[in-house]
Amino acid sequence: MLSILIPTYNYFVYPLVKEIHRQCIDSNIVFEILVYDDGSKSPLNSKNSPINTLSNCIFKELSNNIGRSSIRNLLARSATYESLLFIDAGTFPEKKDFIKNYINFQEEDVVNGGMKHKEYPPKKPFKLRWIYTRYRERNALCSSNFLIKKNIFDKHPFDESIKNYGYEDVLFFDALMENNISIIKIDNPVIHDAADDANTFINKTEDSLANLIVLINDCKIISSHHSLYKYYLITKKLKLEKILVFVFEKIKGTLMKNFNSNYPSLLLFDFYRLAFFCKLKKS
Repeated sequence: MLSILIPTYNYFVYPLVKEIHRQCIDSNIVFEILVYDDGSKSPLNSKNSPINTLSNCIFKELSNNIGRSSIRNLLARSATYESLLFIDAGTFPEKKDFIKNYINFQEEDVVNGGMKHKEYPPKKPFKLRWIYTRYRERNALCSSNFLIKKNIFDKHPFDESIKNYGYEDVLFFDALMENNISIIKIDNPVIHDAADDANTFINKTEDSLANLIVLINDCKIISSHHSLYKYYLITKKLKLEKILVFVFEKIKGTLMKNFNSNYPSLLLFDFYRLAFFCKLKKS
């Protein structure tokens, strides 16, 4: 028995639900698929409403936006069954036996299937997001694709005090590990559609870094666990913060041109993140 939970916002999620539904039927399991749109009021929701015609499926539009953490918790509270499978809109299972693979691990506490990039890179200005997923996210724990027992999730939900974008998944998995809850990684990925152009991705990155500072200041995230903060401390020790921010301000336009090109540099993106973090810490 499996509850499949899909939070979405302004996204055409019906193809994902249809594929997951097909796999559940083929697997001959008891299941439900709950899809909640987080108050986007998007015209795309009219294309998502046919989800309600599929057996054991519910598509619901929230009247107000409650945030990435709260909507996941709401989905979990609404779930009927003990096994919760979270899948993000904007992803798609790589394998035709995606659901069957998870069924084999239903007795485990938490199982993370991972995320992959599309096989072929998109053209500019979407390539930066694709490269980042390919080289940085494929081995990371992510909330886009994981199975968890409901009784564990009820004790360790997402932190609803986090209203802004970024690091809510890091905080969630950190809390599980701090409570000695085992997390198993398996090769059962979803493919990220790399739908964010470079400017959108940069804006999200900046929001997440601002959120990271708040979480560190509130002692919710252990700073030593995160490489960006380690590099910041080295920069601070060497008294290079002001220089880094000065250079950042001078070449920001050039960096943005690179990020929007067909050859975006992850090294320059790392510099951007560190320099922007230093700028936020200064202010």
